[in-house]
Amino acid sequence: MAQLVTIHAGLANTAALFIAALGIWALIQRVRSQPLSGSWFGAAMIGELVLVAQVLVGAILYFQGLGAALPRPFIHILYGIVAIITLPAAQAYFGGLDDENVTTLAMAVTCL
Repeated sequence: MAQLVTIHAGLANTAALFIAALGIWALIQRVRSQPLSGSWFGAAMIGELVLVAQVLVGAILYFQGLGAALPRPFIHILYGIVAIITLPAAQAYFGGLDDENVTTLAMAVTCL
């Protein structure tokens, strides 16, 4: 169980840094007045997969009884759900905009 806690914490750090890097990348694209490329969206998919892995490990820990050790386990569940749906929801909402600069800036803000 201690190994799963370490993996969960490592995935949390990885996801946070990776999504922040996506935000910085999107800001750079915005400053250069370039739209987000397929490479950026591919990296966003990798970030989503890291988040899903973290949530799955967190769910395993929760159902093994570790949730009782947390002061407010529902907050962790809420964060997990929000973390998974944020990027796809932002893409669905902002992806249909005509101005690519606005879309790029919106995705940067979403990531950061």
